[in-house]
Amino acid sequence: MGGFFVPKQGAELWAYIIGAFVVGLGILYALSLTPKSLRKTLIAGITFLGGLFFALEFFWPVDTAGPMAGKNFLTAYIKPVSSVTTILGALALGLGLYSMVSIHGRAVAKRRENWGFSAVLLGAILAMAIPAIWKEYDKSPQIAGFYRIMYDGGFNPLNATMFSIVAFYIVSAAYRAFRIRTVEAGILLMSAVIIMIGQVTLGQLLTAWIPNENFSSNFRVENLSNWILTRVNSPAQLAISLGIGVGTLATALRLWLSLERGAFFDEEL
Repeated sequence: MGGFFVPKQGAELWAYIIGAFVVGLGILYALSLTPKSLRKTLIAGITFLGGLFFALEFFWPVDTAGPMAGKNFLTAYIKPVSSVTTILGALALGLGLYSMVSIHGRAVAKRRENWGFSAVLLGAILAMAIPAIWKEYDKSPQIAGFYRIMYDGGFNPLNATMFSIVAFYIVSAAYRAFRIRTVEAGILLMSAVIIMIGQVTLGQLLTAWIPNENFSSNFRVENLSNWILTRVNSPAQLAISLGIGVGTLATALRLWLSLERGAFFDEEL
């Protein structure tokens, strides 16, 4: 597979980058001239064709022999077409960053309420983005060390702090859920207690006197904990995962066929 999908180097690479930029601007300009009544149809058509490509590649029979064994006529284009997803993700990230910077920048410029938090956010973005980009062009150990200081010494501790704070909310929610007011809450509480006790050595010592060789071994706390996790919890989680998978498939089909009517299609473009 050649042409556009072959990696380029040097001046040819820059020619392709500039050409893609110009073509992209031309497409955006042409879309801006498209009548509003056709924009939704155009978006739905592109969405359908994109989903149709991956569906056909997956379901189309593959060759059983020859140089195309295990592949079909669309397999060779999976990687370049998938790259479009990466490009769109990068564009979405850039658009989101621009939107966030513009909103918080105006808040700082106009000294709106709590504008100090916006200033801290913008400063944090610059403090992480500049060394992260700089180290890709300057391979000196000083730049790499500065980035590691910002990431390991700044971001990771703050991230761990946020998760620690969330842990207190989880404990609070668990306390409210475990208050015995119904039979279901009682079962939930007993199951949680058995599982927690069965995971620690001190808890296992409580039933260490029970023989671990005959039927009575089922009443050892670690065995009860393992039974709840593998025989009760795991099937329930699999059932939930199956439901989520079916729901995800249904949502994907609705998006693919443009049947989903959210805020995007309800508004005038």
